[in-house]
Order: sequence, then structure tokens, then C-alpha cells
Amino acid sequence: MENSKVLEKDYTVEETDEHILENENALLDGLLAAADYASNEIRTIQIVREGRHYFSFGIHPLPEDRIFEIRKKYTTYTKNRRAGIKVGEDLDVSKFRSSMIYNSTIPEDHEKLWDNKRLWEGLRKQGKYIVNALDVIDAVLLPGEKDRIMDELDKLGGYDEDSPKEMEEKIESAKN
Repeated sequence: MENSKVLEKDYTVEETDEHILENENALLDGLLAAADYASNEIRTIQIVREGRHYFSFGIHPLPEDRIFEIRKKYTTYTKNRRAGIKVGEDLDVSKFRSSMIYNSTIPEDHEKLWDNKRLWEGLRKQGKYIVNALDVIDAVLLPGEKDRIMDELDKLGGYDEDSPKEMEEKIESAKN
């Protein structure tokens, strides 16, 4: 309460309005920059095994509604007899992760990698069962690689596990 009274005494109405307008502009600038960052952030995934670089591709964050659609698609549901509603019973984790990787891959890399029909044929000649792009992802990526890519997608989506202290340090660093 005391601080608000001091502020009222220190600023005229015009100065207060000007201060609010300056902060509003800074807020809007910050919001617009955050939205632009989220839609334009791309990370490059390197697939390297035993020191040999096999290939790389770019990923971008997915919107929350798209993640929900993918999860829903690969979840099997059963009807709860008591409540009369469908309940998620099992998630096909392999297909879910492959679909997340496919949908987060930047468009130009779709053509080169997952949607490349020559690659599909080559994998079929190796005896792999390839019907769609998700089968390609399953055939060329190891489970640990898919896990690492999912970690990167989590980071891109803001799910990184910074402690409150680390977050404060990042905010202070960004301010300076």
C-alpha cells in the first residue's frame, strides 16, 4: 500500500499514462517476438553413430493442438461401462514418436527423407516393411535416437526442465 501511494505522489497522470504506454509497447514487442520465435525456431538433428555422420534434418516445434491430435490417433480407447465414456487405454509409443518426428520435420526434409520413394524401395530391398513415411522413420532411426529427438521437441515446445534458479539466471542474462 505504501509503495502505491508513493508512486501516486511521484507521477503525474500524464507521466503515469506515458509509463503505461511504454510498458504496453514493450509487452506487445515481447509477445510478438515470442510468437515469432515459436513459429520460426528450427533445430538440426544429426544422426551420428560411432563417429560416422549418416544424415541430418531440421525439426520445428508443433502446436499443442497438433500434438493432441497425434496422441489421440495412436491411443486405443475402451468404453468405461460405469461412466459410459471412452477412456484412453494404450498408446502406441513407437508410432506416436515416429508421427511426432514426421510432423515436426521441416517440409524440405520430408521430400529428401521420409517421403523419398527411392529410399522406400531401397529399404524394401533390405527386407524392411515400408508402407508409409512412419515406417521409414522406424527403419532408419534407432530407439535411442528417436528418444533424443523427442527430447529436442520437448525443449522446442518449452518443456525443458530448468529449475527456477536456472530460469532466473536465463531471464537476467536476457535482460543484460
